[in-house]
Amino acid sequence: MKTIKLLVCAVLLSSAMIGCGSRSAQNGEAENTNAVEKTEEEIANAVPKPIELGPNDILEFGEPQPMPIVVDFSASWCGPCRQMHPIFDKLAKKYHGKVQFIYVDIDKAPQLAKQYGVEAVPTLLFVNKKGEIDRNIGFMSEDAMEAAVQSIMPTDTAPRIEPR
Repeated sequence: MKTIKLLVCAVLLSSAMIGCGSRSAQNGEAENTNAVEKTEEEIANAVPKPIELGPNDILEFGEPQPMPIVVDFSASWCGPCRQMHPIFDKLAKKYHGKVQFIYVDIDKAPQLAKQYGVEAVPTLLFVNKKGEIDRNIGFMSEDAMEAAVQSIMPTDTAPRIEPR
């Protein structure tokens, strides 16, 4: 971030020193600087969101995963699904980088619902790093969903060896 700001400042300073910039060109450069700073701020403040899968996406489990995964099979017409979305989004933000959260709208990706035997919504799959799947059918409270998320997170049971 600082590198970009320093580079823009250096360009502006060199233009001013050699006197080869009209007032309007300098204003344009200032606008570009503001745009760069605004983009950096937007990136820094971006809220992690669950991935939404569609009809052409593939979802495979059964072998080791890089991180635990929670999949929400839901539908826009489902009342309990709509009630759970804010909870799901909140946990996706809280566990960002530790657990991957995925939405699957069964109307947009029926093949994925069929692949995982989803016959009712909401259905949540909790997949640990080994690829093993636990399933919950129906509404889950925030406490219950968080407990399920924590149950799939790896625990460090190996003894710590301190360097000498």
